[in-house]
Amino acid sequence: MMDAIDTSSMPVLRNAKALGAVVPNIGTLVLDNAARYASAPAFAERVDGPYRLRSWTNFGEDVLRLAAWLQRLREAAGADWQGRVAFIAGNSYVRHVAELATMASGAVSVPIFAGYPAELMAELLRFSAVDLLVTDQPDKVLGLDSGCLPPRLLLLADPRARDCSTYTAGGGRVERCSEVLAGVPDLPRRMRVEQELRAVAADSVCLIMYTSGTSGFPKGVQLSHRNLLSQQQALAQCWQPQPGLRMLCYLPWHHSFGGLFERFFAVTFGGCLALDDGCGKDIDRLLANFAEIHPQVFFSVPKIYQEITALVQSRPALERAFFHPELKFVFTAAAPLPLSTSAVFRAHGVPVLEGWGLTETSPCCSLTPLSLERTPGVVGWPIPGVELALAEDSEILVRGPNVMRGYFRNAAATAAAFTADGWFKTGDIGEFLPEGVRIVSRKERMFKLSNGEKVFPAQIESRIHARCQFVKYAYVFGSGQRTPHLLVFPNREAFEGCAGSGQGADDGCARPRDCGQLAHCLSNCMAQINAQQATGFETIRRALVVGRELSIDNNELTPSFKLIPRRIEERYADCIEAMEQGRYEQLPDDVYVLELEVRK
Repeated sequence: MMDAIDTSSMPVLRNAKALGAVVPNIGTLVLDNAARYASAPAFAERVDGPYRLRSWTNFGEDVLRLAAWLQRLREAAGADWQGRVAFIAGNSYVRHVAELATMASGAVSVPIFAGYPAELMAELLRFSAVDLLVTDQPDKVLGLDSGCLPPRLLLLADPRARDCSTYTAGGGRVERCSEVLAGVPDLPRRMRVEQELRAVAADSVCLIMYTSGTSGFPKGVQLSHRNLLSQQQALAQCWQPQPGLRMLCYLPWHHSFGGLFERFFAVTFGGCLALDDGCGKDIDRLLANFAEIHPQVFFSVPKIYQEITALVQSRPALERAFFHPELKFVFTAAAPLPLSTSAVFRAHGVPVLEGWGLTETSPCCSLTPLSLERTPGVVGWPIPGVELALAEDSEILVRGPNVMRGYFRNAAATAAAFTADGWFKTGDIGEFLPEGVRIVSRKERMFKLSNGEKVFPAQIESRIHARCQFVKYAYVFGSGQRTPHLLVFPNREAFEGCAGSGQGADDGCARPRDCGQLAHCLSNCMAQINAQQATGFETIRRALVVGRELSIDNNELTPSFKLIPRRIEERYADCIEAMEQGRYEQLPDDVYVLELEVRK
């Protein structure tokens, strides 16, 4: 059942700019851009050492060849063809070709995070009921329960894979992408493929992207060609990008920030997408690639920006390479960026743009302007074509061409996600300020103290992040407690990069070099943050610094580096119990207590 929300009197924000004409489908976009940009580079990745460039002509031809192969599969399968293709693979040129060919041909791409536990990966494959699985990790895939695998595998690379005989003995087919791309369709086939690519309906589903799963089984967000491409038309209005922009990419394509927002920005506007072969996990490698590619725009999450700024502040050569003259702006999303981090960009005259949205909204709903100034928690204004409204409980509602078609095979969740008159309920609590939309908290993370007062932890966490660049993650909790409690996970790269660097020496920061020193100096900062809280019940009275790295592998972070609350509370139950009881004698050696003096 849809909630009966009265939306007639809600405050609504709209962009004054009209959206304009949207490209009808991904096939038309690729074919037209391949002709328009021809010999200009469309893609770059390292092959046996140096970067190898692929032109727009190469890219368009490869997409067409793989689409022709998919067309033959569909014709052979007949009524058995469901039109869904799973991708369990890292970022690569052949993955890029195969996935865009899938969507362009009218089929549905189903990217699945390769780092998920085997049981969840198998469950998602079984639930998705795909016709084809595309992978560069055959050992991992063939190790899954055979009952979840589709009738055909397409290998993106030619590694020495494990023996596929068990799979093929069961009737499965294994093919290699190199062989598919070597095939040249005859003229009648080519013409038929081009016609089909251009004829795909704008509102047909082209992607099922599973949410990160911070609470329960991931939901499959169904997005259409119009959803994705309306987003890019809005960016054309906001940023007026010039063709040929160079971009360095590490954001994974199973997630909406990298797979939709960043990647389609490059494809739509004729840019060159260069892959970081360190996958964002090796900051030194990322910065070396940055120095070689000289990207003009860069998309990343706050965690990586924190690590980058920590290093460049202590290494002048890296600083010069990163803040090169052609860098137009950097873009951040997924979590608030600390002001201490954005201050480094402001000092170099590089705007930090921020956006907000969800996978369900393709993903962007709002953008901050091209300005050097940022306001913590403010995520700008609606993009063209998108409307934002506030429900009575301050939940942000969205309406526009970017909103999903619904959740895959989950009618109940789809109905619950929309109001009766079609507004999508984001689950984010916010407010409309003169400077733009401000995100207050996730609705689901709100908790009540023992006195019944509501606490929105994201507000407190953002104040901590804005204050201290040595904090990578702050986690506020305390349902049923007298006051909120806090777990702090340090930014270790900042210990190395900033301590003793001399930068910001007059800002009063003690520049800690380890977790123990952080706990000591953060006690003073927390006292000041507590004193500035608008309400006394939000005061943090108990806090710990935990000297451990959170990771995706341990299921503490989502693939987009967001905390998974239930997992944090499970994994650090001993720390939480110690705070709730006020007994710290048995804490592990790598956990440090903040001595907090609470002003009354």
